[in-house]
Amino acid sequence: MTKVPVAKRKVAMPDITIDNLSVHLQDLCYGLAGKSRIVAACLYGPLISGYGDEKSDVNILLILSRFQSRLKTYKKNIGERHAFALVVDQGAFQKDVSSGWLGEIAADKLLIPYEPLIDGNYLWSQEVAMKKRVIWELLESLVLEFPELSHELSIRQEYFMYETQIQRSKLFPAVAYRFLNMLQADVKEKNVESMMKGYRKALEELSDEKWITLTDGLVKVAPKFVNAIKSRKIRIPTFLRSVQRAALVHVFSALPRMMAPVSAEEDFYSRNHADFEEHKDPTLQLEDSENHLLMSTPLGPVPLSDATTIEDFVRKSVPGAISSGVETTPLGGVLNSVYKLTLKRNQHERRIVVKKFKDWTGFKWFPLALWSLGTKSFAVLGKSRLEREYAINQYLQSKGLTVPKILYISPKQSLVFQEFVEGENLAETIKRIVSAKNQNDEELDLLREAGRKIAMAHRLGVGLGDCKPENVIVTTAGELCFVDLEQASRDGDHAWDIAEFLYYSGHYVSPLAPTDKITLVARTFLEGYIEGGGSPETVGKAASPRYTKVFSLFTQPHVILVISNLCRKMKQK
Repeated sequence: MTKVPVAKRKVAMPDITIDNLSVHLQDLCYGLAGKSRIVAACLYGPLISGYGDEKSDVNILLILSRFQSRLKTYKKNIGERHAFALVVDQGAFQKDVSSGWLGEIAADKLLIPYEPLIDGNYLWSQEVAMKKRVIWELLESLVLEFPELSHELSIRQEYFMYETQIQRSKLFPAVAYRFLNMLQADVKEKNVESMMKGYRKALEELSDEKWITLTDGLVKVAPKFVNAIKSRKIRIPTFLRSVQRAALVHVFSALPRMMAPVSAEEDFYSRNHADFEEHKDPTLQLEDSENHLLMSTPLGPVPLSDATTIEDFVRKSVPGAISSGVETTPLGGVLNSVYKLTLKRNQHERRIVVKKFKDWTGFKWFPLALWSLGTKSFAVLGKSRLEREYAINQYLQSKGLTVPKILYISPKQSLVFQEFVEGENLAETIKRIVSAKNQNDEELDLLREAGRKIAMAHRLGVGLGDCKPENVIVTTAGELCFVDLEQASRDGDHAWDIAEFLYYSGHYVSPLAPTDKITLVARTFLEGYIEGGGSPETVGKAASPRYTKVFSLFTQPHVILVISNLCRKMKQK
């Protein structure tokens, strides 16, 4: 085995000179290896990350071929310093890299700055493989947590480094001190660059494989990746897989020699921070990785960590508006708080809708759940509904459908700021049609167009989720605008949209009125839907008792029968 000298460092070491440090370290490695072949070795820890001192221990990762003990730690002396060596079998190490087989107790040394001592090429290849897996798992977690928003997020590459630090610190809080030390001001730039090099290479490989796209340094998840994750029959979030790793880490933490380097990290941090509190959770002091998850808005990219209040938004979007005058008008909403902001400045007026997404709990949520039992599942958490409102809005707008323009989003405050859409909802149009003596072709054309637009959304794969006529606004320009997209999704139930629109429309028919007008409404809408490329099969499904039973609570049975029969006939045609 050829001995490769390490780079020289200006560190005073009693009894050991700079010139012979590499010799002593390599001699140590060969002594520990015995008859086993050395695959690779590297140094890590305070000296390599630049915050060590003349008393700092030396930390070594030594990878051996066919090492019978699989994993073992040694404490040796080099002059007046201690050297802690983590020795691992090559097969076990590579399984740790590929799947966290050892709880990443060995592989995680490649996630932090290290200096090759023997065979740097092998270490580099394993580092990239490790970081590629880490990136995949973090993207998978984003898709599972934000199934709609993940399509729209722009991700800074640093996200993967910071999120990795947070996750490992949550499993083992003492590790957080290592990250805090290597990211202190005087060494942060050097250490971040050292760690990011492997992440960048891994991202390039994932981009070449078409799992992600890289544009101007920002990562976007490709539909190929989202579909691969969603198509799995069993979706296990990454954090559940970490349970095994966490258990292993705690087992290893019982070994004093393995804990010594970690304990030293806390000592370094406490000596350099006068405000150090022993019992304070160090994980909370790490940089928030959500600062690097961005959503596009007209006011610029907004991180997922944004906590802008309504007052903050007003100052940001219309400087001087607060002093000039702001009117806040409630717009109702049982399950959300919805307000209209009227901003006045220099005799100009601007109206904005603000929605605050609350978690649905208690009696507010129960009637809705009971009403749709066995037919429709609703997103309950405010976070989930907010991401749908934003993500589907952005997607439909990009495909040419008219939706309210989102001006800003504040995830931590659960707020979405949208333009106020002037106009009348389509329910008013339907009420006039079913009560009028004469046919109004212009109003029927609006119904036909509604069918076409909904068919367009369905062709894009989107189920609107809350497709009642009240959520379709006829704007002053005569366009149809879809609002309240918080239940929309890319894999939604298209038949539910048809059923909800039609059976809700039947709700406006007077109990004693003939059914010819609601038949006209339903037929016109369905003709538009079919003309727009909607599936006759979807229309037929809307006639199923699975849907008719839901709306029988507030639409007369004979009206539901008329509409459902028409759906069956349209499917046959």
